[in-house]
Amino acid sequence: MKIWLKWDNDTKSIQLPILPSSFELSGSQGNTNVVVQNFGEINLKGKRGLYSISLSSFFPHEYYDFCQCKPSKPYTYTKKLKKLYEKNETIHLVITETDINSFFTIESFSYGEADQSGDVNYTLAFKEYRKLKKTAKKNTAAGNSVTSPYLLREAKAVKSCKYVWKKGDTWQKVAKKKTGTSANWKALKKQNKKLINKVSLAYRKKHPNVAKIPVNTLLIGKKVVIKV
Repeated sequence: MKIWLKWDNDTKSIQLPILPSSFELSGSQGNTNVVVQNFGEINLKGKRGLYSISLSSFFPHEYYDFCQCKPSKPYTYTKKLKKLYEKNETIHLVITETDINSFFTIESFSYGEADQSGDVNYTLAFKEYRKLKKTAKKNTAAGNSVTSPYLLREAKAVKSCKYVWKKGDTWQKVAKKKTGTSANWKALKKQNKKLINKVSLAYRKKHPNVAKIPVNTLLIGKKVVIKV
């Protein structure tokens, strides 16, 4: 298992050198209990709340056998994290070998030394970040247009980038890797429609008598555009 904190379009990252002894992702539902006359108590379903997770460990003063990577100096980590916390930066938290691969903000950050070892203990509390992207118009029965907001999980905060297609890639995998959710795969595929048609046409011209092969194979080594 590895724990990564990524930001700035995943171009910058921190790997936690020492894994926390434990962690727990928690959430809650916005349900409401009400009492209906002559019926009793009922549960009115609401929308889910934001997930939260807290990580506590330490930044080692020296390399230990159980380090996940070669560590930097302890206060190098705290300086970066303090800056991210103060800027209220959106963090892409990835915990490998788990399903935790989402966007969060740092709700609280504390650190300090408890002995003379030089190790720096810390606690990071994260809250899920969901971005209000845009509004959708609904037509009512009376024919009036009503604008209502809806939430979408924030994809990576990128405007545009390019990704080199690798063997075994699918649109779902690339969408998950580059935007944080595989649900964006159709949009990514549509953005690259011209490239898909180009490689398909080039293959048919070069191999007119050969059976058609999957487009995912034709895309290997090509640069696809990722726009969010």
